Amino acid sequence: MILDAFPAPTLRFGPEEDALRERIRTWLAGRDPGEPPEEYGARIAAQIEWQRALHEAGLVGLSWPERYGGKGLGLAAEAVLAEELASSGVPELINRIGVYMVGPTLMDLASPELQERYLPGMLDASELWCQGFSEPEAGSDLANVRTTARVDGDELVIDGQKVWTSRAGIAQFCALLVRTDREQSRHRGLSMVIVDMRTPGITVRPLPQVLHEPHFNEVFFDGVRVPRENVIARPGDGWKVAMQMLSYERGLFVLERQIRLRGRFDELVDELVRSGRAGDPAVRERIGRVATGITLLESQVYRTLEAQRTGTLRPGATSIDKLLLSSVYQELFAAAADLLGPETARTTNGWTHDLLESRGVSIYGGTTEIQHGIVARQLLGLKEAA
Repeated sequence: MILDAFPAPTLRFGPEEDALRERIRTWLAGRDPGEPPEEYGARIAAQIEWQRALHEAGLVGLSWPERYGGKGLGLAAEAVLAEELASSGVPELINRIGVYMVGPTLMDLASPELQERYLPGMLDASELWCQGFSEPEAGSDLANVRTTARVDGDELVIDGQKVWTSRAGIAQFCALLVRTDREQSRHRGLSMVIVDMRTPGITVRPLPQVLHEPHFNEVFFDGVRVPRENVIARPGDGWKVAMQMLSYERGLFVLERQIRLRGRFDELVDELVRSGRAGDPAVRERIGRVATGITLLESQVYRTLEAQRTGTLRPGATSIDKLLLSSVYQELFAAAADLLGPETARTTNGWTHDLLESRGVSIYGGTTEIQHGIVARQLLGLKEAA
């Protein structure tokens, strides 16, 4: 297709990664997960079974230490898996928050006891995870967290509210950012604590969405008691832990999204060719802009993965990945809606679904405005106006 004219940057894949790629392809060729069920609960159940099958095949947690159920391979192996899953069109990992974000953070910063307890269940999707960061008055301004956790003997007592919590209704555990020192403000006085979502005092309310799926939720904590030993790192290190976790949110996740977007781009081009519109200069110019954006995103995500692999990732650098992902995601499906014509937008189909879903990409995981601020301060060294 059009994108094949651009050279694709790669990680340093060697013979081991090539052999792994062939093994993954062979395994996928013999298994068809089928079309995802339309009903949300059935679709989640199917995704859990799919991740369990991947785990039984030894394909989840490739870079994790063997003592936690991983294979002890490098980040390049994880990239190979992400590439193959995305390019084959099979479902993504249902527990990717645990596998890609919370798990690596626990390995970096948590006590051995927390690692031993919580890491193994992430890989086979027997214990699903969510992350409790955003609040009604601390969404993009994450440092303004007001959910509190006060010490009561060997426990923390948590009160407050989180919002836009992805998959809180199906998660067994939550990595929750709370304020443990109310004398401190902003980035200081925060802690990250593991909370069992089945604990008394937790109420989860789905947030209505245009796609009618209970993906986002608001979560209320009313006197929720959690063992003090569930604090990740030390009390007061919450901002450090949150930034570490968010750095893992990009990388493999963006790589998989980029490949899936490339697949949808190819589908769009095929439809335009079939309709006889591909030769229109205006159509070709619009398609060229989308192709350029996807290629830029591809280059950036591989740069990020290489920096993660070598330990040279600069603070704030993954904000570029988020900005490019948001831009490409929205431009692709806006172009599809415009170029395929109003008859496509008037019906329920994959294009209208993805167009509606794309509107939230520039909001979740940190708004575009916040990402611009991070790039300005942390990468460009600019100071805020007095």
